[in-house]
Amino acid sequence: MEALVWDDSCVIQIPLIDERNQKFMELAARLQELNAVKRKKDEDFENIAEALADMMEFARLHFAEEEKILVSKQFPELKHHKREHKKFIKKLMGFRRLFSEEPAKVADDALKFVQQWMPEHIKEEDARYAPFLRVQNYLAECRAMGRRGRS
Repeated sequence: MEALVWDDSCVIQIPLIDERNQKFMELAARLQELNAVKRKKDEDFENIAEALADMMEFARLHFAEEEKILVSKQFPELKHHKREHKKFIKKLMGFRRLFSEEPAKVADDALKFVQQWMPEHIKEEDARYAPFLRVQNYLAECRAMGRRGRS
């Protein structure tokens, strides 16, 4: 499997979101690194389970913040974007539930899912709202400057 690496192709030019997406990618890379161990011991599976839990917790926080920004700017495709986030969380929850039964298979399946979903979501879904947010931020700055100029 190809390594998950943050690079310029992931940048959407919304600094806060880029920072959080980069952290998200680092958590996924950690999962990838832990899963790469060939002959896993119980301790390795505990670390993988912890990495999955960390990723899910961060995803919840990150998605909530991202959605709050999209709500505040009235992004017209918000429902679709939220649906994608919910699917991701639901899928990770499913992996965590099954982990105790078949840890090796679940770890592999979870990693494949994350490796496919994350870059695709950032480069397609997040990149879709980025121009909208940049314009909204620019307009808000212009309005603020106009108010300050009239004082």
